[in-house]
Amino acid sequence: MIPVAWRILLCACLSYTISQFYRSANAVIGPDLMTELALTPEDLGILTGAFFLTFSVSQLPVGIALDRWGPRRTIITTLVIAFIGALAFALGRNLLELSLARVVLGFGCAALLTGPMVLFSRWFPADRFATMSGILIAIGNLGVVASTAPLAWLAAAYGWRTAFYLTAGITVCLIGLSFWALQDHPDSAKARPGKTESLGQALRGVGAIIRHPAFPNLFAIIFCAYATFITILGLWGGPYLHDVHGMDAKARGNVLIFMALGAAGGYFIWGPLDRVFNTRKWLLAVGLGSQLACLAVIIAMPGLSVFVITALFTFMGVMNGCIVMIFAHASSVFPAEMAGRAITTLNIGTMGGGAFQQILTGFLMGRLAPRGQVPTETDYRILFGVQFVILLSALLFYLRAPDARPKPVA
Repeated sequence: MIPVAWRILLCACLSYTISQFYRSANAVIGPDLMTELALTPEDLGILTGAFFLTFSVSQLPVGIALDRWGPRRTIITTLVIAFIGALAFALGRNLLELSLARVVLGFGCAALLTGPMVLFSRWFPADRFATMSGILIAIGNLGVVASTAPLAWLAAAYGWRTAFYLTAGITVCLIGLSFWALQDHPDSAKARPGKTESLGQALRGVGAIIRHPAFPNLFAIIFCAYATFITILGLWGGPYLHDVHGMDAKARGNVLIFMALGAAGGYFIWGPLDRVFNTRKWLLAVGLGSQLACLAVIIAMPGLSVFVITALFTFMGVMNGCIVMIFAHASSVFPAEMAGRAITTLNIGTMGGGAFQQILTGFLMGRLAPRGQVPTETDYRILFGVQFVILLSALLFYLRAPDARPKPVA
């Protein structure tokens, strides 16, 4: 018999994997969508960012649902919505239909990171939160891996619509697994700490989280850290390799899979490090500082070889694993009865930042390379430069916050 905690971890990882696939798939199939549906760079930015925007908007109601309904009901409900979104995307015939499908997918994946994190805070010791979150994101990142070379192969062989029919079927299987695996709390009396709150009280709880002194610093870094990474991996990495290096879908996927695998390995590596070094703030500074260094090389040195670009993208993936420290930092700051709302309120920044950067860079690229023009390497260097400035500004602001150590300092 598998212990409940480990059943939860298994189900959470598989569900988060499908969420990661849905959010990242456009990087590889983006050029195909642009050709088949005559989309502009702005259209692709809006289409890709629609997932992140609606994911972000849905975090407040999801947070309230996690505390009032419990993670089990919330996760199962959102998985049903994700199934509908995947099916709608496979059937989409134009920009509007595909964008609406991405909106539904954004709502459907909204609880597949934060719901498991709430469960981890209940089923595992507090000093293991970063480790379990790292495992969740690392294994879930296999969905990003699946959205690179495997998706490119499947799309080339059978079409991108077939890939989404397949993932819709997988999502149905995950709904069944969630009914079996998920349990809200070891103590059923504490399963839904917010169930007695009125809606007004629940919303006031969100207000208390936002007014917390640490919230602005945490929100700023969570708004920019993941967004910088996923805007490259999930949107512009593929077009950059196509336009600058002349790569077809399979070749693009073969490069981006290293970035995705680097991220998956990075989350495993970074998760336990807070207990090793007894810091979260400075681990985050090292990881994001390394990503900034990689971006600086791409910006400052035109004409880099595919080998060097692949190495830089891969290293950025490994270093992005440090973002687990943001959620670990937050878990030690906010009270347990507000765990769902605290994590989801902050997670607005994760997906909101992704939507902001993807839509912003889409419009920027549309100005740099108007319809009919192929973006140049200089255009991409300007685009990456904007991302560099955004991430550096957020990191400097975050470093003003006090550290949140997993063990007290004597």
